[in-house]
Formats: sequence, structure tokens, C-alpha cells
Amino acid sequence: MLRLLIIFALLVPFKVFASNAVGVIVGDPSGLSARFALDNEHSIDGALAYATGANSGFHIHGTYLWDRARTFPTDQDPIEMYYGLGARIISIDKGKYDGDVSFGPRAPIGLLYNFTNPNLEVFGEIAAVLDLTPKMTVDLDVGVGVRVRF
Repeated sequence: MLRLLIIFALLVPFKVFASNAVGVIVGDPSGLSARFALDNEHSIDGALAYATGANSGFHIHGTYLWDRARTFPTDQDPIEMYYGLGARIISIDKGKYDGDVSFGPRAPIGLLYNFTNPNLEVFGEIAAVLDLTPKMTVDLDVGVGVRVRF
């Protein structure tokens, strides 16, 4: 478990950026979610969560995101599409691979809407994951969430 936390710390830099957001994601996985802006068009996101899919267990992911890949106008602020590339680790706690670690690249695509007052962002994403261990499989992460921007 300690190794997983160290890997997550390496994937998500703890630096003060122009726009940070912390909140929750619900779906598969469900847990804590954070996003750290690198500039106006790129950010890093991550989650400490619990996965309930084929490989259920403690889930960590970190992803480099290209923000505002496309925008969709609304009466208020636009809905922004983003995509990215990162990695996911699951400490499997059930089934045939109980005690093993699942690891692989993940590629999310999602939509994000920023509220001004209160300072919230609402998002939904789907991510394709190629688990390389303990068995090579393809999986999907799907979730919706809300984060407080600061």
C-alpha cells in the first residue's frame, strides 16, 4: 500500500498552480478527485478511490490533460471537453487476483463545466484502460464528480 501512495505522489506534483480543484468522483471508481492546472490549456488530475469493476480494490490514477480541446457554448460559461493520457493502479482485493496489483495506461475523455459562484467545477468522464498486470485486459472507468476550485 505504501508503494502505491509513493507512486501517486510522483504522478501528482504538490505545487501551487494557478487553478487547483479538489472534490469527489462517483462511479467506477468512487472517491477523492483533484485537478492541478499547469497553464490555461493543460492540467494534471488524479484520484484516490475505490474501484468496483472486474479488478476491484484501492484505485489510484494520475493523468496529464489537454484542457479545452473543444468548447460548447451555453447561456453562461462554455462546457469544456478535455482528453488525456496517464496511468492507473488498483490494489486488487477480491476474486482470482486477490492481493495482486493491476497497472496500465488510461486515456480519458470528458466534459467539464465551471460555476463562478460558488467556485465549483462539475465533470463527467469515460476512460479506456489497458491493464497490463496481472492479466492483460481492457477496462473502462466511468464517473461524474464535483470539485471545489481554489
